[in-house]
Amino acid sequence: MSSTLTQAAEKKAVAQQNAPTMRQWVEKQAPAIEAQLAGVLNSDSFVRAAVSEISKSDALQHATVESVLGSIMLAAQLKLEIGAGLGHFYLTPRMDHGTQICLPIIGYQGLIELAYRSGRVGKIETFVVREGDFFEYGANSERGRFFDWKPKDFDQQREWTDIVVTAQILGGGIVWETMPKDKVLARRPNGWEKGPWKTNEEEMARKTLVREVSPYLPKSTELGLAVQISRQVEEQGQVVTSLNGVPDLIVSDKTGSTEAADES
Repeated sequence: MSSTLTQAAEKKAVAQQNAPTMRQWVEKQAPAIEAQLAGVLNSDSFVRAAVSEISKSDALQHATVESVLGSIMLAAQLKLEIGAGLGHFYLTPRMDHGTQICLPIIGYQGLIELAYRSGRVGKIETFVVREGDFFEYGANSERGRFFDWKPKDFDQQREWTDIVVTAQILGGGIVWETMPKDKVLARRPNGWEKGPWKTNEEEMARKTLVREVSPYLPKSTELGLAVQISRQVEEQGQVVTSLNGVPDLIVSDKTGSTEAADES
């Protein structure tokens, strides 16, 4: 019996030693990544940035291959750079029912970048209303929909109460939306305590309002996809998975398996 257990342990150790690393899986996807980037971003730099982010996180190195590749391929499809440098796109580790996964988090700046790609959005701004500020909004026959906001001071430590977003449409005026804090926080998914809602609440709140105003914006294809998937991931707790590239990109509420089939 002990001999059988020893042999099984040795086989498992050999299998683990021979298994592709996460870096190798990412590099194997380089042709599919390059095809999606279509020359907008340098594919070599994009892959290096993805590998660098993974190397910084032990959790990402042990996440399911499907969720890591799905997140990276989504970034490639959206043509957004991965990492904190620009704040466009983040690879975020999350434990899901005992399995380590990677969630693709599109940053606040990433959504704004995608909105600008339509060529018809002049400027997007978000405002954080805090306790003590003067803030009211409504509509009347003279002004239409309006809001008025006057900060009490510039103290960023005061609790926030509302978020406002405004977007200038070239040749079409200004559109805006607002949402109180309780409504914004109600959009957080299960397990938010271990993700960016815990560490970057105000940035996530700003992004929620950019998503909220997106139906009124001229859309690029990438913005439409980003809004759809960010809602599914960040509000519905779904997972993006892929092994063979974007044609097989899947968004589901089930955790991908930790086994990855060879593409040969």
